[in-house]
Amino acid sequence: MSTMEGQTAQSLDYASSKEWLDIMKNRSRLRMHELIERLGLRAKWSQNKRGKTNFESALVRDLVTDMGEVVSTLPKESDELVKFLSEEGSMSEQVEELLQKHGSAIWGRLAGGNREHLISAGEEGVDEAMYPRDLYFENKEDRAVIRRLIHWWLGMKAINVILARERLDRERKKKEENKKTRVVEFETQDAGSSPFVALAPSAGTPTAPMLNTNIPPTRAGELPRRMAYQVENLSRGSPISTSMVTPPELNDSPVVSARGSIVNADASHVSAVNTNAAQTASGHTVAEGVWDRMGPSRNGSISSQAASSWSAMNASQQTADRRRSSLAMEVTPQTQPANGASSSASFSLSALRADMSQLILSLTPEEYTHSGVNNTSVATAAEYGSHNGEPYRGLDEDTLRALRAYIYREETQVPWEETPLLNRLENIWRFGVRCDHTRVMDNIGAFVARERAILTWIELKRHLADLDRADKRWRAEGKTPDEIERRIQQHRTLMGATRELLRSYDMIQPIDGPETDKDELLRQAFVVLAGERYAVELQWKTVEFTDVMEWLANSLKLFMRSEEEEGESRYYVG
Repeated sequence: MSTMEGQTAQSLDYASSKEWLDIMKNRSRLRMHELIERLGLRAKWSQNKRGKTNFESALVRDLVTDMGEVVSTLPKESDELVKFLSEEGSMSEQVEELLQKHGSAIWGRLAGGNREHLISAGEEGVDEAMYPRDLYFENKEDRAVIRRLIHWWLGMKAINVILARERLDRERKKKEENKKTRVVEFETQDAGSSPFVALAPSAGTPTAPMLNTNIPPTRAGELPRRMAYQVENLSRGSPISTSMVTPPELNDSPVVSARGSIVNADASHVSAVNTNAAQTASGHTVAEGVWDRMGPSRNGSISSQAASSWSAMNASQQTADRRRSSLAMEVTPQTQPANGASSSASFSLSALRADMSQLILSLTPEEYTHSGVNNTSVATAAEYGSHNGEPYRGLDEDTLRALRAYIYREETQVPWEETPLLNRLENIWRFGVRCDHTRVMDNIGAFVARERAILTWIELKRHLADLDRADKRWRAEGKTPDEIERRIQQHRTLMGATRELLRSYDMIQPIDGPETDKDELLRQAFVVLAGERYAVELQWKTVEFTDVMEWLANSLKLFMRSEEEEGESRYYVG
């Protein structure tokens, strides 16, 4: 047995035990597409020539089908398979049967009439090192080359079956571990006495009837006002865990404009976040660390035109849509005797979860529609096709321009706001792209990976906006015990949302292995979302996704370490 090194493409000998083991351990430089090129078979691959190989010729497809039947009879364990493939004369009978049936039909001088299913040596795009000359089955030497390459091909297909099975086993175990971790954290949350609380409103706003940040000390016999949240994911199939969503603001608290907001604003009024000197000079506050990155990331070229019909239509649903993935229940303040125990202020999250779950189950689809929850979904399905199985038609021109302005900072005359734009993109994906059954079934694995990427990215952008709003509030707050306690609870809620977002990101599985990173998956998802027309007409570059998630993970580690070392004292200014 000889090795590949030092041999020409078409003098490739049978693989040795070491070479089979290298392929099994993913250490081999030989790739499947190289074997197919050496055989002279014309095929279609992805840009990096990984993943599924498509053959247009029925002659070649019949060969591949019969090869699959041979592979199904080979050993299913890696050690046994390597030992079997390394034996002299292994699969000789199976290979000979394949050549007797398909050899002349594919590589014969008159194969297929004009041999269109084969590449020609020297033609444009053909690697001379891989295919230096045409193969003819009538030639004894060429027949031996084909026999050896078919043996390689069968062996690599059998190894890929084992590797795919092992990868699925790892994914299943990882999902089980993540599920167990969530159960433990869920039980730990229920055991605690600290409820989720709403993000505090900004300072400097009217104090009545709105809540304000300068809360006086709690009087005897009175509980501080709280907001307890039960998070329930209404968008079934979302990759984001139901315990991840960042809690929204109170209904009666001011909402800070999201990134890209242009309503009632002039371009000259747009400035970087946290540029106030007094705020910048503040001491060691909770706003430091994770949110240091927010300043530069919130800048960009934003159109100053008045809102168009597109933005007006989306802004009208902003309040309802931004809470679409979570349900909030306000706990009414209760009076308490002066000698009541402080533990009476604790609320049972288990009871809230049970109550909210019953509420959700009691709502029929008709009730959702009548209450205005699903109106956007129905409109999206009708507007973008994929209704009753129709093909997805792609984005309209205004939404496309807003998307490219958002992710690429392109100049556009279309006004847009971050929150309604993200809501619209998610609705279009869920009720437009996802309903195109032909597109989904064409490659389920690829579709799932791209869907996880784009939905996780949308939740990331929302989470960053929540962090920015919290930063602004906390910098404007005072130092009273109530304010500090509220900041602690809000911070822990946000950190819990960050953890769930990171778990969702980790569950994104690349399509073609490690070489197809998650930035590329997100880019492909944008192309699918844009539609076939714009996928060809426009250039789609990758956007910052992996780097932001890594930064978020590192910032979370720093905060956890700081909280362990300093305790709750880190939340106090000074």
